[in-house]
Amino acid sequence: MDNTRKQAVGFTIIELLAVISIISILIAMLIPALTKSRASGHQVVCQTNLRQLGVAMEVYIFDWDGWICPYEAWYNDHNWNTAVNSDGTWYWRNIRNLKGRGSQANAYLDTAGDPFSDILNTGHGLWCPSHTGEDLTDEFEGPIPNTTWLSTHRTIGAYAYNHLFLGSQSTDAINAKKWIYRKKVYVKNPSNIITHADNAYSVVGSHTGYHYWTKLSRTFSIEDPRDKEPSVVDMLPDFRDELIYPIGEWHFGGANTVCLDGHVDEQDQEEWHKAKNDHRWREPDTPLKRHPDVDAPQSEE
Repeated sequence: MDNTRKQAVGFTIIELLAVISIISILIAMLIPALTKSRASGHQVVCQTNLRQLGVAMEVYIFDWDGWICPYEAWYNDHNWNTAVNSDGTWYWRNIRNLKGRGSQANAYLDTAGDPFSDILNTGHGLWCPSHTGEDLTDEFEGPIPNTTWLSTHRTIGAYAYNHLFLGSQSTDAINAKKWIYRKKVYVKNPSNIITHADNAYSVVGSHTGYHYWTKLSRTFSIEDPRDKEPSVVDMLPDFRDELIYPIGEWHFGGANTVCLDGHVDEQDQEEWHKAKNDHRWREPDTPLKRHPDVDAPQSEE
């Protein structure tokens, strides 16, 4: 009779720990690659969104005899609800009517041309997948998620507009005679001029602070590009928090932008806002038109 014991087949505790350790190391090595791949995918989606905005703007410019859409009409249609006095001042006809308005951009982004489709900056449309969003509390509606059309119509969103150069109305000038309209043909270097970009949280100002505004400006807090002798002070990098409408940093420490010629670019916030890149925000000698009684283009400076 064979009394030899059959040894049990299995793993020792040390072998199990070794296997677990190897798997943990492999997972640790894989996660950064997966995270980077996901972030790269988000960046591609964001760039695609901005290209769509660029194409939509180009179609608008073609339809409107070369005129670039002013900020209010493009994002939140204040001009539909504005009454202008004979002295050039303005007032809202009915502020609550703003709640149901669609923006011009939506009409050019929607395949059916519906201005009330609210594609712009919504959870199902042009929203940067890396943007965290925010909740905007409204006295009539209560909390408003930033990925809904209601927030966009209060000028809060994931993307922003170079309003001081491209065109603006009541948001930047109380007197309607100082509203800015500009033709693309007047812009000498459209490939340099930012139109839309990822935006950042504004932390300064009174009514201007503490939101992701749909406006962009290089040094708005100390410089207005429409001034006769604009300041050339460069706030960066020491005074970045003084930027009222800053560009964002949602993709590998940088921001996506689309320019007036339709191409998409990427750079970090500090570089975008430096004085050496002022040409990306404005062309001081580019003619503009003011509303309502100036017909001939005139220079900013």
